[in-house]
Amino acid sequence: MRRAERAYLAGMAVAGCVVDNVKPYLKPWLQSLGVPMSGGRAELPRRYCRYSPRTLLEHIYFIKGAFETYGEFFSGDPHSGGVVVIFKTGAKKLVKSLRLMGLDPLETTDESGNRKFIVLYSGRDVRRFLKVVKPVVEDVAVAKLVGLCTRSS
Repeated sequence: MRRAERAYLAGMAVAGCVVDNVKPYLKPWLQSLGVPMSGGRAELPRRYCRYSPRTLLEHIYFIKGAFETYGEFFSGDPHSGGVVVIFKTGAKKLVKSLRLMGLDPLETTDESGNRKFIVLYSGRDVRRFLKVVKPVVEDVAVAKLVGLCTRSS
């Protein structure tokens, strides 16, 4: 297995070896790797939970795996165009990787203080994240908001 693939799987396992709500486009790939799956849940081997990226390429794929598992784009006001990136995990490894990419992540919690989140607020950080990490964006409305769809039909 290539280093980029290992880093991607480690990003998926950044919040634990059991991953819920695996994206449909990842299921065939995970099954081909022999990862046990049931419904939308995958149990990754422990080596991915302990993995730490070392090279720049590994950090990029680590962030990509984490975003495509725990991340989403959010726009409080879709007309203003201000989009933020939210990771639904507070993993320190992820914060470190984001900072090494030159991004300024904000570590925060929900109102009760129980769930941790990592957020990229600034437009510069969101643009850099899109340019370097190149995450899958499934929603057309979000793709338009972040500038990935430049042609109007």
